[in-house]
Amino acid sequence: MRIVAVVGIIVLSAIAAWWVWPRPNVEIRIARGGTATVVDHMGRRSPLGDTIFVRGGGGKRTVRVINEDTMPHQLAMFNAVAGGTRDYTVPLGVYGGFCSAHATSKRLTVVVR
Repeated sequence: MRIVAVVGIIVLSAIAAWWVWPRPNVEIRIARGGTATVVDHMGRRSPLGDTIFVRGGGGKRTVRVINEDTMPHQLAMFNAVAGGTRDYTVPLGVYGGFCSAHATSKRLTVVVR
């Protein structure tokens, strides 16, 4: 009986720590070859589209850019050095610009809500 209670407390503590652990609102991962994916705060992955929506609480949001490629990339207002990781704090608004991770459109719009 005590073992079940201890295991339950450990599991609940792990879930609570995962839920409140500071992490970015959105993560952009650039793989080798320049293909990018977007990971939201719940861990869901999707291909990098022409528009990224960044949602969260408070007046600013955090976007983490992880570049696993061997060359630098530009994703609108985010610079991604080769092999580097950087966190950006972005105020509410709509931003756009050149995107080297898009094969055809070469544009990226970031909507921060």
